[in-house]
This record gives sequence, structure tokens and C-alpha cells, in this order.
Amino acid sequence: MAKSFSKKYGLTRDTLLKIAAAGGFIIAAGSSPYFLHAIARQFFKETVKKTIRARAKKLREMEKRKLISFQELGGGKVRIKLAHHGKTLVRLYNLEDMKLKIPKKWDASWRIIMYDIPSSKRKASDAFREKLTQLGLYKLQKSVWVSPYECLSEIEFLCAVFEINIDNCVLYFKTKEIPKEAEIKKNFEL
Repeated sequence: MAKSFSKKYGLTRDTLLKIAAAGGFIIAAGSSPYFLHAIARQFFKETVKKTIRARAKKLREMEKRKLISFQELGGGKVRIKLAHHGKTLVRLYNLEDMKLKIPKKWDASWRIIMYDIPSSKRKASDAFREKLTQLGLYKLQKSVWVSPYECLSEIEFLCAVFEINIDNCVLYFKTKEIPKEAEIKKNFEL
């Protein structure tokens, strides 16, 4: 995603990602009309009045946009939960930050990703290919990509985000030998 997207939605992004990191919901005292301010201070660890107000305002705005929901639990407690659209945004934010984990020592195995996504899902196919490029995979052929590093969980995540049926459209396997190995090793500085 573009940098302007990240900047523009910085507080929304930060708030959603922190709620997601807490398991998708948080429970807070909700008896006060200023309970959102209390949440900003306690859960988000805000200390400056201006940022407390900004975070509380953002939480209210996110509720109106149906990114989060508030549910009274009784006993003065309120649960703040990610709504469906909020979960979708979290997935997109995680997509922005996705990087392959590069081990200190290479295991000498190549990971091959081959895909054939139906033309009816052209946008998903384009986005999938673009993200493979951003992750640093090597394009061996049109729909054949290579990585020296483990990337199955990232491929599964991409398929989930772009609604690609991984079982029917994507093939992932490991091998010890590949064509153009010297060129690919040079590309990955191995």
C-alpha cells in the first residue's frame, strides 16, 4: 500500500492493530460517559490530554464506521470488539507490513510457488503477483516464483486476503535443485 494510505490512517491503523493484538477485543470499565478516555489512558497507554482525546474520538468514529463494536457486559464493563470490516482492515494492514523471515543460515532448499488463478479473478492475480515481487521472490517464469526461505504461511495469508482458493490455484513445494540456480543464488546473495 502507498505511504499516504499509511499516514492518512495512522491512528485508525494503530488502534485496530492494538485491539487485534489483544485477541480481537478488549474489556474496559464502561460506567462513565468518558470511558473511551479511560480506555485511551489504560489500554493504549496515552498520557497527553490531546492524544487521549484524539484516541477517544477515533474509537467513537471507528464505532460509527462499523470497524469496532461496543458490548455492555454488566458490572460496569464494556467489551470492545473488532467488527468484520475492522478485521478486514487489520488483514490489509498486516499485508502492508509482511516480510519474509530470513534465517541466519540457509537450509539449501528452494521453495517453489506455482499458481494458475482463473481470469475471473484478474485483480486478485495481479495483487498476488505484486506482493510476491514485494516479498523479494524470484520470478522464474510467468507464474513460477522461487524463494530460498520458508514462505508457506505468507502464501496462505495472501491467498486468504485476496480470496484465492489455495488448494485449486496454488502449488507450493520444496526442492534441492532448480534451473538457473547460479543466477538465483546471485540474486539472493547466497
